[in-house]
Amino acid sequence: MTPDQRAQEEEVDYLRPIVADADTGHGGLTAVMRLTKMFIEAGAAGIHLEDQKAGTKKCGHMGGKVLVAMQEHINRLVGARLQADIMGSQLLVVARTDSEAAKFIDNNIDPRDQAFILGEWTTPDGSIGVHTFIDAVAASLVAKGDTAGSAKWSTATQGAPLAVPIQQLKATASELGVSLDWDWEKCRSVEGYYALKCGVQFAIARAQAFAPHADLIWMESAKPDYQQAVVFAEGVKSVHPRQMLAYNLSPSFNWDAAGMSDEEIRTFVGRLGQLGYVWQFITLAGFHTNALGATKFARAYNKDQMLGYVRDVQRMEREIGVPQLTHQKWSGAEYVDTTQSLINKGGSTSIMSDGVTEDQFGKSKL
Repeated sequence: MTPDQRAQEEEVDYLRPIVADADTGHGGLTAVMRLTKMFIEAGAAGIHLEDQKAGTKKCGHMGGKVLVAMQEHINRLVGARLQADIMGSQLLVVARTDSEAAKFIDNNIDPRDQAFILGEWTTPDGSIGVHTFIDAVAASLVAKGDTAGSAKWSTATQGAPLAVPIQQLKATASELGVSLDWDWEKCRSVEGYYALKCGVQFAIARAQAFAPHADLIWMESAKPDYQQAVVFAEGVKSVHPRQMLAYNLSPSFNWDAAGMSDEEIRTFVGRLGQLGYVWQFITLAGFHTNALGATKFARAYNKDQMLGYVRDVQRMEREIGVPQLTHQKWSGAEYVDTTQSLINKGGSTSIMSDGVTEDQFGKSKL
């Protein structure tokens, strides 16, 4: 190809950046730093770290997720950044939170988590309730008919998404004349984990805490919900207005059951972009497209044998202009010919010379 011809070709970026899955870091801080080092050495431009507990880590769209305390995950993010700084790397660090759906946390030590931990208490009607302390006090005030107290409690706990410590909440409740036998120990799992009131507000609280230590924030969600994405973006940006966000356009979602029209699905990415979700990705897109293509081909071949391949693969490649139709040329055979010709000063054994079968693709039928 001449320089003029090359100038008219569409530019191909062969160094597309890779954002690698660093999972939970696979251990303590030394493990996080070593993993970060290995990813940088392998050429990753970014990594994402999630706030699940390493030993119980689950896919973000499966049950049984256990979180670590906010500070523990912040330490992971700081460790990754420190390793990148040591190596002189401009690594992007993405902080993922699974708090929108996680049901447990491994400890209650961080005051910023405490407002979202569930406890058992005796309700005004004598039954056993399971609520956060905030919700338990609110229910108690409503049952007493204390309208003024309810209003004061609501005002005092508006900062709950900003993570109000439990001792501060108990002091405020006491001032309103509410003393509850509320016990978060009674709601612990058989493994000893504390139960959580998960949801977007908890995710906002965690994102606000993680934001100073990460380039992007990712809330793993249970479905593609635009209004939820709005609430999350506004909650994070109310404290960190320039924070960049990430969104998983996951095949784990049943998009047709999400309540969106085709037009809403088509415009979903653009609308998220306007909210500040600057990195959007389809996890497992290659897995699903490969599975679909292989399944369709196998079933067609089973029914129509070679016609199944020709009709559903080769003709479709030609119709929509798939470069791999002529896979020998696509794989660089002409480039090899050129280099060999330079060395051999011509030569008669070029790959794309007379006899190459890809000449047949100049015709629609033989």
